[in-house]
Amino acid sequence: MATNINTNVAQELNITHRKNDSFELEVNIRDSETGLSFNLSEAQIDSVNFMNSQFPNAGVLPKYQAKMTIKKRNSQHETLNLHTFFWRDNNLTNIEPTAIQTGRYYGENSGTPFIAGAGNQSSLYAGIYLYDSTGSSADENIVIKAPNEYMSFDAGDYIYDLQIRRKDNYSTLDVGAVYTTWLFGTFKLTEDVTQI
Repeated sequence: MATNINTNVAQELNITHRKNDSFELEVNIRDSETGLSFNLSEAQIDSVNFMNSQFPNAGVLPKYQAKMTIKKRNSQHETLNLHTFFWRDNNLTNIEPTAIQTGRYYGENSGTPFIAGAGNQSSLYAGIYLYDSTGSSADENIVIKAPNEYMSFDAGDYIYDLQIRRKDNYSTLDVGAVYTTWLFGTFKLTEDVTQI
């Protein structure tokens, strides 16, 4: 008799959102064994020198990083990518989506007062923020968000997924990184009436 193994841990979560509205989603993801949230707040080992030289005062280089991609069904063109402040240990420029250009949102570098790497230190300035999930409670959430101007792409039916990257030890290469999709589903963007 055959034995079947399923390594797909992704859960389906369908999202409907209104065009031109700010997007914010809080998701509670728990460890099935402990019933607590996952501890996503740890830093990569040996990342202090990298952070001090490249991103001073931006906090730690996270062990867990995330990317959410939204795209039209049956299309290779990605419409929008939302990221933790660091994705694959890099931070790039935010770009608003257009009909011919994929948008990306990492979060912000500033707050009031100015904070370098604010999106790495607070859910207020992040595209995706994982640090509030510390594994000490069942009520801790991850936050996924984008300003309204990043939600201005054409209304319609899209698909998305949320991929988590875990890398325990810092190196300049992606050696040792493990990628796992945690969420997937449809992303419906409905037409807006009030224009900003």
